[in-house]
Amino acid sequence: MTPRIVLAFRAVYTVLVLNFLLPAISYIVAPQMTYDTLDQVNRLLGGGPYPAVESGHLWHMLGTGNVFTLAFMCALLLFDLKRFYPVLPALMFLKGFSAIYALFIGAAHQVPFFYAVFALDGLTTLAMWFFATRAHRAMGAHREGSQTVSPRAAAVA
Repeated sequence: MTPRIVLAFRAVYTVLVLNFLLPAISYIVAPQMTYDTLDQVNRLLGGGPYPAVESGHLWHMLGTGNVFTLAFMCALLLFDLKRFYPVLPALMFLKGFSAIYALFIGAAHQVPFFYAVFALDGLTTLAMWFFATRAHRAMGAHREGSQTVSPRAAAVA
């Protein structure tokens, strides 16, 4: 029997993999769609036309690589959480940095879209941590029995 905590982790991380993988593919196949979406969301949030011109192969490559990396790291954790658990801090750093940098861009340039990115990326970073650490603990507890013992309590015993 798989604990509900582990099932929740699998559901969230499946969504995360798809959330990063599908846009990364669209960035390659239809980059104009991404720029149009940036503009639409910024207008929806009251910011008018998206003010930056996103151009250049270097930035396109770096952005696409970033999102593919997020998908890959989430897929590793989904595939084998115990084995790839050390990937979690790097995953959180990558997404957390994006959140903080978006906040600075939003504040410096008054672009509402980046405040939304900050909120979404920050929430995503917290969800990555919450569901992975809970499932990791549950998997350890499930294998060793129903009683969870902290490492400190185990050392004392």
